[in-house]
Amino acid sequence: MEFMNAIVLANASLPTLDGIENWGLQVIQQAILLIVVFLVTKHLAKFKVGAIIISCVVGGAVYFVVRNWSTVSGWVEAFINTL
Repeated sequence: MEFMNAIVLANASLPTLDGIENWGLQVIQQAILLIVVFLVTKHLAKFKVGAIIISCVVGGAVYFVVRNWSTVSGWVEAFINTL
C-alpha cells in the first residue's frame, strides 16, 4: 500500500511556491519604485537635477538586480573566479 502511495504522490502535481515568490518580488519592486519616486520629488522640490538623475540611475540598477538576480549572481561569481 505504501508503494502505491509513493507512485500516486510522485505523479501528483503538488503546489509550488512560485506564486508567493513572484508576489514577494512584486512587493520589493514596488517598494523600490516608491522610494525612487519619493527621492525624485524631494530633490525636485529643491531643484537638484543631479540628485534626481543619480536617484533614477541607482534605483534602476537596484531594480535590475532584484529582477535579474540569477544573471547578476552569475556575473559576480564569474568575476570572483577570474580573480
